[in-house]
Amino acid sequence: MSLKGIFFPHDHRKDHHKSLDGLRGWAVLLVLFGHAANQGLAPWMTDGFLTRGKLGVYLFFLISAYLLDKQIISVWMQGRSNLGYWRYYLLRRVLRIFPPFIAALFVFRLANEIGLKVVIQDLNEIWEHVTLRRGDHIFWSIPTEFKYYLFSPVLIFVFARFFKWNKTAVYTTLISGILATVICNIQFDLPRFSTLRYLSVFLIGTGLAFLETQSPKGFKQILSHSMSKFIAPAALVLLVFWGQLATNFTHPSVYLPAAILWGLLLLASKREGWWSAFLSWTPFRFIGTISYSLYLLHIPVLMWVKTLDIQPLAQFICFIVLSIVVAVLSHLCIERPALKLVTKNL
Repeated sequence: MSLKGIFFPHDHRKDHHKSLDGLRGWAVLLVLFGHAANQGLAPWMTDGFLTRGKLGVYLFFLISAYLLDKQIISVWMQGRSNLGYWRYYLLRRVLRIFPPFIAALFVFRLANEIGLKVVIQDLNEIWEHVTLRRGDHIFWSIPTEFKYYLFSPVLIFVFARFFKWNKTAVYTTLISGILATVICNIQFDLPRFSTLRYLSVFLIGTGLAFLETQSPKGFKQILSHSMSKFIAPAALVLLVFWGQLATNFTHPSVYLPAAILWGLLLLASKREGWWSAFLSWTPFRFIGTISYSLYLLHIPVLMWVKTLDIQPLAQFICFIVLSIVVAVLSHLCIERPALKLVTKNL
């Protein structure tokens, strides 16, 4: 199999958009750049938009909700929502998330043992993370996202069985859910890894999926409208400018606007033009393909590179290169083999 077949196995599908691979790549790059700057490896990027790592995580949430809910809605519409599909759905989600996640937890534990300052100080913490009862450092996003994977099918079930895909009812529910989660965040001190805390981000992705699947003509008209070419530059300028000014990235006044702007950029990525071409550049797509392993394993690499007696720029380059190498190994040796088990078991 060619390298293209290994890292871009879905390119032959008509419904696969290469730009979304690149968008996912930029999500993880924001995380890496942010952590590098925080540790002094990239002082020239300090306080810039490229160091806003949490914005990258919110983009991950949005893309995941959009892609998964688009698939679930399509399955419902095609009448394929049976026990076999939900077995496949659950197995794929578990085998997509947990094998690399568990491996990363043990890597962190080992890194801590040899003196690198990372989380996971004992084996009990690994079990708490695996059972989604804990979310230290970068691991906070795993229980947040995985629990949405369990909530999402229930939400789509309601849309299909009770609302009969009524657009007014669905959009009212989504908007109400977004507002309700904002109020909950203001009124209560929700845990850092609470799905409810960031539910509004996921719901925006769900809304985009519903729009595309239930109003395909309207969706295409939006993308073909003469004004749609301004969506990407306008949203990008606002995101960069506002992202540099924002401070509390765990507050809804920050992550909700971020999710809306990311949603517009995701929408624009489906339109042919400079934005889609930029995201479809092979290096960005490659980073997007290995983004999960890259997200999980870059911290131990970062803390090791910090021990090297070299200039910050050299440390930064070593950090990026070594993180990619480690992520590729994880992707090929853990992620891909685990996902193949789903097909074999069905």
